[in-house]
Amino acid sequence: MPLPVRVAAATLLLVSVACERPAPGSREREVAIRAIPNILSYPRSRITQISAGDEAAEVTLVAPTSAGKVADWYRQFLRLNGWQMLSDERRGDGSVVLYAVKDGRPLWITVRTSERGPGTSYTVVGAVVEADSTP
Repeated sequence: MPLPVRVAAATLLLVSVACERPAPGSREREVAIRAIPNILSYPRSRITQISAGDEAAEVTLVAPTSAGKVADWYRQFLRLNGWQMLSDERRGDGSVVLYAVKDGRPLWITVRTSERGPGTSYTVVGAVVEADSTP
């Protein structure tokens, strides 16, 4: 499948997954949709938690593959979709933290080997950025 088609399919996947939890109409779901729009989930990922405040949201997911593959996939996704990578850091515990910005919207992705068996756990954190209404 060509990459643009995979990107579009994965975008729909994250949007539909993000809409599954928490319950429809919940404040967390609404904030997550505004804070992390158009961000893909790694293929075959499953959401384990969504948490949100008034201005930011965090979605935690698990994927059935290595942390390195998930991190590499996000590096490519961000680059191909116009995100400016500001930080790509490997931490002492083996986790990888990516920080990128697009149109003033910050995004943090933390990828780590799952503590609950094989696979990867990762978080996607975004902030709500309201459009600037000044001329």
